Amino acid sequence: MARLPVLFVTHGAGPMMFLESSTRQGPNNFDKNSPAAKWFRQLYSQLSLDRPPKAILLISAHWETKEAVHISAQTQHSKLFYDYYNFPPEAYEIEFTPAGHLELAERVKSLLEQDSIPCKLDAERNLDHGVFIPLKLIFPKADIPVVSMSILSSLSPAQHLLIGKALAPLRNENVLIIGSGSTIHGQGGPGQSNQFVDALTRALTECDAHERENILLNWEQMLPYARANHPREEHLIPLHVVVGAAGTDRGQICNPSVPKLQAAYQFGR
Repeated sequence: MARLPVLFVTHGAGPMMFLESSTRQGPNNFDKNSPAAKWFRQLYSQLSLDRPPKAILLISAHWETKEAVHISAQTQHSKLFYDYYNFPPEAYEIEFTPAGHLELAERVKSLLEQDSIPCKLDAERNLDHGVFIPLKLIFPKADIPVVSMSILSSLSPAQHLLIGKALAPLRNENVLIIGSGSTIHGQGGPGQSNQFVDALTRALTECDAHERENILLNWEQMLPYARANHPREEHLIPLHVVVGAAGTDRGQICNPSVPKLQAAYQFGR
């Protein structure tokens, strides 16, 4: 069985990729007709996988836990966590009800424990918009089981790279690993944001695994205008998990038709 790729995606501005255009869009258009939304809707075909994934493991920027990584453990996702505010009523009527996958949740827990990473199963957490927005676009039929996973509020680059490395065996088990965050999540001007994304893209697509890891470990010092684009790095940290799981696979931008400030990256095929 072919090893699956790992993905990092920019999941947009709340529910906007399911809504009509709005003045709240700002410079980075994320409405339902935007290039980003159109790209998401064809992503599964673009991946050209040999067979559907057994399940999806999604690491969400919108789920932070303190002492231990939490892993969703529901047999069926029936309710969503609409963790956004001041949107029209239809934003709170979005439905996405995939099955969970308890076997995968237990497997994730086992892999993390093997590397002494504190973790626990969580049967209460519902899917947040970092999970259901991209997955509903990619898999609108909700026909692939989903397990979501938290990041740690320490936001430690080293710790999250290790988490990704622990999860790497799942790629050989027909599990699609996706990190959901954003290439930028701050108030940097267009010039500053472009320079940050350009440098990040070079690190992910041109550097070998050792150099790439070093840049991500020291991203605040090594990437230009780092804090202007990530005043708090919760939206960047899922990328560290993805890069840890990528191993030596070099990255590529997988949505070049989309504005680069919304870049998504794929590692492996």
